[in-house]
Amino acid sequence: MRLVYFIRHASPAIQPAVPPEEWVLSPRGVDEARALARIAAGWDLKAIYSSREPKTMSTALILAEDTDLQVHTVEGLHETRLAGGYMSNAAEFSEMVRAVFDQPEVSVRGSETAAAAAARFAGAIAIVEEGPFPAAVVTHGRVLISYLTCERGFGDPFALWRSIPIPGWACLDLDAPAATLVSGFDGLPDS
Repeated sequence: MRLVYFIRHASPAIQPAVPPEEWVLSPRGVDEARALARIAAGWDLKAIYSSREPKTMSTALILAEDTDLQVHTVEGLHETRLAGGYMSNAAEFSEMVRAVFDQPEVSVRGSETAAAAAARFAGAIAIVEEGPFPAAVVTHGRVLISYLTCERGFGDPFALWRSIPIPGWACLDLDAPAATLVSGFDGLPDS
């Protein structure tokens, strides 16, 4: 079994004037990442990978704090780019995400397609596959769901995306004959 724990980063500090790919963790996000690290200590990780975005790197570095593991950045793990940057209207944002997922081969209002995001993410996972397991991949919600639905055959992408908590994680066996999660998306216990 080659287990990969796919982790959606902890809560960012939302800064409307800054591109989302430059956001850092909020103080709450730092606390969440520390709580996640305590849970991940039981996964016996042999490798940790991350996108280059500050919110994922910080989450990954906190996961690695009490281990001898280094965080490896891998091109292709970054978030799916949506046209227009930050959207303050949650309903409008959700509808744009739904449109991107519903039309995976179409660029919605200039956004990256879900199919393109899934393909680049799959290329990054090919690099992860060369390393030791179990591994953690700290990434983002939309690109992860694009990969799971377009490349691995999982069901309704919008419902799956909405089900991932921040932070959230699931475990996938890369060697399993069918596209099933060893453990479904989970999050931190309510405090």
